[in-house]
Amino acid sequence: MAEKEVRKKYASIEEIPEEILKKLEPYISNVHGNVFVIRNLPNETIGGLLARYSRAPTSLILTLVNEFLDENGNPSQVRGTEIIDRVLVSFGDESVGELEGAKVGIENVSQLLTKHIEDRRIGGSPIEQSTRYVKYDQKDGNGRWRYLRPHEVIEAGLIEKFEIVNDKSFEVYSEGVKRLTEYFKGQFSRDKFQIEVERKGEKIKVLESELENDKERKAFNTAYNFTIKCAALDVGRCVLPSSTLTHLGINGNGRFFTNLISHLKSVNLLEANQKGSELEEALNTEIPTFIKRNKKDPRYQEIDKRMRDLASSLFNGISPEAGYVKLFPRLDYMDETLASCLFPFTNISINQILSTVSQLNYEKKLEILETYRANRKNRRDRSGRGLEAGYPLTFELVGGFAEYRDLERHRILTQQRQLLTPDLGFIIPPEIIEVGLEKEVLEGEAMMSDLNSSLKSAGLLEASQYATLFNHKIRFILGMNLREFQHLSELRSEPAGHFSYRAMVQEMAKQVSEMHPWSKTFYEFVDYSDPGNKISRAKEQSRIAGKSLKKNLDMSNDL
Repeated sequence: MAEKEVRKKYASIEEIPEEILKKLEPYISNVHGNVFVIRNLPNETIGGLLARYSRAPTSLILTLVNEFLDENGNPSQVRGTEIIDRVLVSFGDESVGELEGAKVGIENVSQLLTKHIEDRRIGGSPIEQSTRYVKYDQKDGNGRWRYLRPHEVIEAGLIEKFEIVNDKSFEVYSEGVKRLTEYFKGQFSRDKFQIEVERKGEKIKVLESELENDKERKAFNTAYNFTIKCAALDVGRCVLPSSTLTHLGINGNGRFFTNLISHLKSVNLLEANQKGSELEEALNTEIPTFIKRNKKDPRYQEIDKRMRDLASSLFNGISPEAGYVKLFPRLDYMDETLASCLFPFTNISINQILSTVSQLNYEKKLEILETYRANRKNRRDRSGRGLEAGYPLTFELVGGFAEYRDLERHRILTQQRQLLTPDLGFIIPPEIIEVGLEKEVLEGEAMMSDLNSSLKSAGLLEASQYATLFNHKIRFILGMNLREFQHLSELRSEPAGHFSYRAMVQEMAKQVSEMHPWSKTFYEFVDYSDPGNKISRAKEQSRIAGKSLKKNLDMSNDL
């Protein structure tokens, strides 16, 4: 009882005894300051403490002492949870979910599922094991290649065929990386490679013959071999399947994880459903109160089916047109929104969609929008991204799944994609032909296309996306304002980027300049140099080698 009185008696910081403030030092970086770091507290306590900022008349430190100490005078996670519950129940303040978060690892997920995770956009920062830096040529402890065996495929009795086709893809990939490594060594010999070093206080570039010590020689070897490795992996991954397993690390807040878990539980992929439950279980050990509002939403699959049926009837008999980069002018807002809503449920272009919907009568247009809206029971049943139509810059892009994976990760824009499918064709890199693997690659692609058809015939439309390759084309749209385009175009045209998406972004910039000439002064750092250069990383690795030498860092682990 006396301890309870101690907790509630302080009206100001000045009244708090020094011994109590001393006890708070592990948790507050500067107990006497106006700016401080909060640390070493349970997640629920931090969240509850921050939630009180909007409703407590006292400072954070005083609130911590008065409201969040247990009977021993230590910070209480239980009290934090009680505060968060009270705010959520009494006030419905969802922003509380952004006050605390967690860092999680999600391992052995397919390339397909990573897009569902990374596409949640706001409140989470993902990092993914890269197929541009990591070789996928090692089998697991059971002698199996590293790809997902989907439960849907097993239940449909198609797993044997699935494994034969995916094994073929990995065998061609493994052989391809070996041949491409030797190929790029021939294309870019060591005697032409330079690294940046410091001589007499100046940075200069030197050849291998000009190196002066073992440190420089090691840095040279690392930089050169990394350049060749990345070039080989950039091209070789063209035959990796979408079922390829990878790892993700995510730093996210509670609202992000709530939305992510709800999404994973709701989509029509068993892998997603399982990972959603596993993620919820893991986060319940750290931030249970922050994610308790997640739920499976049956509207996901209902809307998907109705919209796909509707699109099938609207666009029956229309063959998808080819494309690459198309910047669209602003059109009728209702038609733009309709096309945006329908896009993910078709395999045709926005142009083809617009030419059909623009001819529909007003009542039919309302019917489509009503189908997309579906049965909303409350304000949290938010509609899909089709309603984000109307950006000043909207691009339709057709490129490999590999390029999409890089461009899709931008957050301050809207992206929607169609299903992964072999229907739009396969991009075979010329280097694959030059190293003598064209026949094997085309055979593997034909096998994968046949597997994709088998999965669709078995009613596994969503799971059929596992039966695609990185260089199968995908159609997607990106909508953004000029400020986001400035960021995307200048970042993704840098020489260190993948050659394919560099060429795509360069074309995007050219089309924006043509349609809006006044705008080009705002993306003046777009790099238009040699988009097809597979060893464009040479310049970047030269610079990195110089920095590592100066700081005495060993970068060889990255190999």
